[in-house]
Amino acid sequence: MREVILYMSMSLDGLVDSDREHPGTAIPESSELKQWKLDRISEAGAHLMGRVTYEQMSSYWPHSDDAYAAPMNEIPKIAFSTTLSDSEASWPVSRVARGELATEIAAIKAEPGPDVIAWGGARFAGALAAADLIDEYRLFIQPLVLGRGQALFDQLPKSRHLNLVEAIPFPGGVVVHTYRPQHT
Repeated sequence: MREVILYMSMSLDGLVDSDREHPGTAIPESSELKQWKLDRISEAGAHLMGRVTYEQMSSYWPHSDDAYAAPMNEIPKIAFSTTLSDSEASWPVSRVARGELATEIAAIKAEPGPDVIAWGGARFAGALAAADLIDEYRLFIQPLVLGRGQALFDQLPKSRHLNLVEAIPFPGGVVVHTYRPQHT
C-alpha cells in the first residue's frame, strides 16, 4: 500500500504562510538540501495538491529549467478541487480529484506504485492532517520566526502525537524533521 508523505516548509513558530513572507522561500536553499529533495521527489509515484498550489505550480514548472522541473512535470499530479475543471487541469499528466478527501486518498493509496507526495498549501495540508491521512511528515523547518500567519495544524480536531524519525540539519539553517503519526 502506498503512503502519503507531506512536504511542507514552515517557520520555527509553526507557520506555513504569512502576509510577511512564505517560509519556503525566505531562506535560500543550499545545494545539499536541493539534492536531498531531488533524490526523494524523483522517486514519487504522484504529486498531490490542492487547487491553489496546483495552479501556482502548473504555471511555473512547465516553463522552468530548474532541476526540480523534470520530476515535477513528469510525475503524475492529482489536484484536489471541487471548482477546478478538467480543461483547467492542463499540466501534463494531471487529473482532478473531486470526491470526499478520505475516499480519494484511500483509492490513491490502494493504487500500485511508489509512495506519493502531498504538497502544502496550508488548507490542503491541514485538511489531510485533520483527517489523519498523512503517513509521514517531512517538515522543512526554516530558521525564521514569522510571528503571525497560517498554522499547519490549526484544523486538527484534537492533539496528535508524532514520532520523530529523523532530523537532518542543512547548511543555511534549514532542518528537515521527519515524523510519523503515533497510532495507539
